[in-house]
Amino acid sequence: MNSEHNDQNDLQPESSSVKPRPILMFLGILTVATVLTFLIIQGMLYAFDKMEEANQAQPATALPEGQVRKLPPEPRLQGAPGPNDLPSLLPIEDLKEYRDQMDKKAISYGWVNKEAGVAHLPLDRAKALTVERGLPMLSDKLVQEVQKAEAMRKQVLDAGASAGRIIKE
Repeated sequence: MNSEHNDQNDLQPESSSVKPRPILMFLGILTVATVLTFLIIQGMLYAFDKMEEANQAQPATALPEGQVRKLPPEPRLQGAPGPNDLPSLLPIEDLKEYRDQMDKKAISYGWVNKEAGVAHLPLDRAKALTVERGLPMLSDKLVQEVQKAEAMRKQVLDAGASAGRIIKE
Protein backbone atom coordinates (compact mmCIF):
# COMPACT_ATOMS: atom_id res chain seq x y z
CA MET A 1 0.00 0.00 0.00
CA ASN A 2 2.75 2.26 0.72
CA SER A 3 4.08 1.88 -2.78
CA GLU A 4 0.70 2.81 -4.32
CA HIS A 5 0.53 5.98 -2.26
CA ASN A 6 4.02 7.02 -3.36
CA ASP A 7 3.21 6.39 -7.03
CA GLN A 8 0.21 8.75 -6.97
CA ASN A 9 2.28 11.60 -5.48
CA ASP A 10 4.98 11.13 -8.10
CA LEU A 11 2.54 11.34 -11.03
CA GLN A 12 0.93 14.67 -10.12
CA PRO A 13 2.70 17.79 -11.47
CA GLU A 14 3.80 20.49 -9.12
CA SER A 15 1.40 23.39 -8.90
CA SER A 16 2.75 26.80 -9.97
CA SER A 17 1.84 29.90 -8.01
CA VAL A 18 2.08 32.08 -11.16
CA LYS A 19 -1.30 32.67 -12.73
CA PRO A 20 -1.24 33.79 -16.38
CA ARG A 21 -4.54 35.70 -16.33
CA PRO A 22 -3.35 38.75 -14.28
CA ILE A 23 -0.14 38.98 -16.36
CA LEU A 24 -2.08 38.89 -19.62
CA MET A 25 -4.53 41.51 -18.28
CA PHE A 26 -1.62 43.78 -17.33
CA LEU A 27 -0.02 43.40 -20.79
CA GLY A 28 -3.37 44.11 -22.46
CA ILE A 29 -3.95 47.24 -20.37
CA LEU A 30 -0.36 48.39 -21.01
CA THR A 31 -0.81 47.93 -24.77
CA VAL A 32 -4.10 49.85 -24.79
CA ALA A 33 -2.57 52.68 -22.71
CA THR A 34 0.47 52.88 -25.02
CA VAL A 35 -1.69 53.02 -28.16
CA LEU A 36 -3.97 55.62 -26.56
CA THR A 37 -0.97 57.78 -25.55
CA PHE A 38 0.46 57.50 -29.06
CA LEU A 39 -2.84 58.60 -30.61
CA ILE A 40 -3.16 61.56 -28.21
CA ILE A 41 0.37 62.75 -29.02
CA GLN A 42 -0.18 62.38 -32.77
CA GLY A 43 -3.42 64.36 -32.46
CA MET A 44 -1.65 67.13 -30.55
CA LEU A 45 1.17 67.31 -33.13
CA TYR A 46 -1.42 67.56 -35.91
CA ALA A 47 -3.24 70.33 -34.04
CA PHE A 48 0.00 72.26 -33.40
CA ASP A 49 0.92 72.04 -37.09
CA LYS A 50 -2.50 73.42 -38.06
CA MET A 51 -2.15 76.24 -35.51
CA GLU A 52 1.31 77.08 -36.88
CA GLU A 53 -0.04 77.26 -40.43
CA ALA A 54 -2.93 79.46 -39.32
CA ASN A 55 -0.69 81.89 -37.39
CA GLN A 56 1.80 82.67 -40.15
CA ALA A 57 2.31 86.32 -39.27
CA GLN A 58 4.78 88.92 -40.43
CA PRO A 59 8.26 88.27 -38.97
CA ALA A 60 9.16 90.44 -35.98
CA THR A 61 12.19 91.84 -37.81
CA ALA A 62 10.24 93.06 -40.85
CA LEU A 63 9.77 96.82 -41.08
CA PRO A 64 6.50 98.49 -41.96
CA GLU A 65 6.41 100.09 -45.40
CA GLY A 66 8.20 103.41 -45.68
CA GLN A 67 10.45 102.92 -42.66
CA VAL A 68 14.22 102.66 -42.99
CA ARG A 69 16.23 100.28 -40.86
CA LYS A 70 18.28 102.01 -38.16
CA LEU A 71 21.49 100.41 -37.01
CA PRO A 72 22.05 99.87 -33.29
CA PRO A 73 24.58 102.12 -31.56
CA GLU A 74 28.28 101.25 -31.52
CA PRO A 75 29.83 98.88 -30.63
CA ARG A 76 27.91 96.40 -32.75
CA LEU A 77 28.17 92.66 -32.48
CA GLN A 78 30.05 90.72 -35.10
CA GLY A 79 27.72 89.45 -37.78
CA ALA A 80 25.27 92.31 -37.11
CA PRO A 81 24.12 94.50 -39.99
CA GLY A 82 26.88 96.80 -41.13
CA PRO A 83 27.05 99.57 -43.71
CA ASN A 84 24.57 99.25 -46.60
CA ASP A 85 22.73 96.50 -44.66
CA LEU A 86 25.57 94.05 -45.33
CA PRO A 87 26.51 91.88 -42.33
CA SER A 88 29.75 92.68 -40.57
CA LEU A 89 32.49 90.10 -40.55
CA LEU A 90 32.23 87.03 -38.39
CA PRO A 91 34.89 86.56 -35.67
CA ILE A 92 37.28 84.36 -37.66
CA GLU A 93 37.14 86.62 -40.72
CA ASP A 94 37.39 89.73 -38.55
CA LEU A 95 40.49 88.37 -36.79
CA LYS A 96 42.10 87.51 -40.13
CA GLU A 97 41.43 91.01 -41.46
CA TYR A 98 42.74 92.58 -38.23
CA ARG A 99 45.94 90.51 -38.37
CA ASP A 100 46.46 91.46 -42.03
CA GLN A 101 46.11 95.15 -41.12
CA MET A 102 48.54 94.80 -38.21
CA ASP A 103 51.05 92.91 -40.40
CA LYS A 104 50.90 95.69 -43.02
CA LYS A 105 51.33 98.33 -40.33
CA ALA A 106 54.28 96.44 -38.80
CA ILE A 107 56.25 96.61 -42.06
CA SER A 108 55.32 100.12 -43.20
CA TYR A 109 55.93 103.77 -42.36
CA GLY A 110 53.06 106.08 -41.48
CA TRP A 111 51.87 108.98 -39.39
CA VAL A 112 50.35 108.47 -35.96
CA ASN A 113 49.93 112.22 -35.38
CA LYS A 114 51.30 114.37 -38.21
CA GLU A 115 50.86 117.71 -36.35
CA ALA A 116 52.87 116.45 -33.37
CA GLY A 117 55.44 114.78 -35.64
CA VAL A 118 54.74 111.26 -34.33
CA ALA A 119 55.14 108.48 -36.88
CA HIS A 120 55.31 104.71 -36.86
CA LEU A 121 58.04 102.77 -38.59
CA PRO A 122 58.64 99.11 -39.47
CA LEU A 123 59.51 96.85 -36.56
CA ASP A 124 62.84 95.83 -38.07
CA ARG A 125 63.88 99.49 -38.39
CA ALA A 126 62.72 100.22 -34.82
CA LYS A 127 64.80 97.31 -33.52
CA ALA A 128 67.85 98.51 -35.43
CA LEU A 129 67.44 102.05 -34.03
CA THR A 130 67.09 100.66 -30.51
CA VAL A 131 70.33 98.70 -30.93
CA GLU A 132 72.15 101.76 -32.31
CA ARG A 133 70.89 104.25 -29.71
CA GLY A 134 70.51 101.90 -26.76
CA LEU A 135 67.56 101.58 -24.44
CA PRO A 136 66.25 104.78 -22.91
CA MET A 137 67.24 105.41 -19.28
CA LEU A 138 64.61 105.46 -16.57
CA SER A 139 64.11 108.73 -14.71
CA ASP A 140 64.96 108.88 -11.02
CA LYS A 141 61.30 109.31 -10.11
CA LEU A 142 60.34 106.21 -12.09
CA VAL A 143 63.18 104.22 -10.49
CA GLN A 144 61.90 105.22 -7.04
CA GLU A 145 58.35 104.17 -7.96
CA VAL A 146 59.60 100.80 -9.22
CA GLN A 147 61.60 100.25 -6.02
CA LYS A 148 58.58 101.18 -3.89
CA ALA A 149 56.38 98.76 -5.87
CA GLU A 150 59.00 96.02 -5.51
CA ALA A 151 59.14 96.54 -1.73
CA MET A 152 55.33 96.44 -1.51
CA ARG A 153 55.23 93.27 -3.62
CA LYS A 154 57.76 91.63 -1.30
CA GLN A 155 55.68 92.63 1.75
CA VAL A 156 52.53 91.23 0.20
CA LEU A 157 54.15 87.94 -0.81
CA ASP A 158 55.74 87.51 2.63
CA ALA A 159 52.57 88.49 4.50
CA GLY A 160 50.98 85.04 4.53
CA ALA A 161 47.23 84.47 4.53
CA SER A 162 46.26 87.81 6.03
CA ALA A 163 44.84 89.10 2.77
CA GLY A 164 47.04 92.18 3.17
CA ARG A 165 45.43 93.45 6.37
CA ILE A 166 48.75 93.91 8.19
CA ILE A 167 50.58 95.71 5.40
CA LYS A 168 51.54 99.26 6.26
CA GLU A 169 52.36 101.79 3.63
